[in-house]
Amino acid sequence: MLTLKNLYLKKGTPSKQILKGISVCFPQGEISLLVGKSGAGKSSLMRSMAQLDITYEGEVLYKGESLKELTASKRAKTLSYIAQGYALFPHLTALDNCSQPLQVVSKMKAFEAKQKAFAVIKALGMEEYGSAYPHVLSGGQQQRIAIARALALNPQILLLDEPSSALDPDNSAQLAKILRELASQGKTLVVSTQDMFFAEQLQGTCYCMNNGLLMKP
Repeated sequence: MLTLKNLYLKKGTPSKQILKGISVCFPQGEISLLVGKSGAGKSSLMRSMAQLDITYEGEVLYKGESLKELTASKRAKTLSYIAQGYALFPHLTALDNCSQPLQVVSKMKAFEAKQKAFAVIKALGMEEYGSAYPHVLSGGQQQRIAIARALALNPQILLLDEPSSALDPDNSAQLAKILRELASQGKTLVVSTQDMFFAEQLQGTCYCMNNGLLMKP
């Protein structure tokens, strides 16, 4: 379970309150959805949970342990964040994008890391694209490679920021199916989206964000 306690965040000069005392528990084995219009604070909340922005006040806890206090290595094995633009390395193949975290974080040898990364890519139906570079992949294919890279370290939490924003309806449906399967395996998923059709496909619990506040269902 991912727990937020009294999360506040200020940004800018003069400072503006972006997050306003958010407290919520996101259950294990479920998809929790952050919905709301642009500027509501969804991405700021996602980045705070991912520890990409640690200027927040309050606590982000996993199983009672503060994510802010974890070592970078342990945090990478606990949580993965998938940015809206996928953030794949353009000079690396799909397979190398997925194997690099295993070499850097888990200190695996290259051959072993590529074997494990290939197994994850195959599980997402992308095995024939392992040698492809990001620029030749479609948006849906890049999204699946980004998910495979996130899954390579077998994290317990997946945070996805607007994952369907560049996808057509068919790819959005495929992505929803993948995410539902990951939740059924016991992972904690938090997904931000403005796409209500995609949110409906995920069959998760919706939380509405508005002006830095999170409205519980």
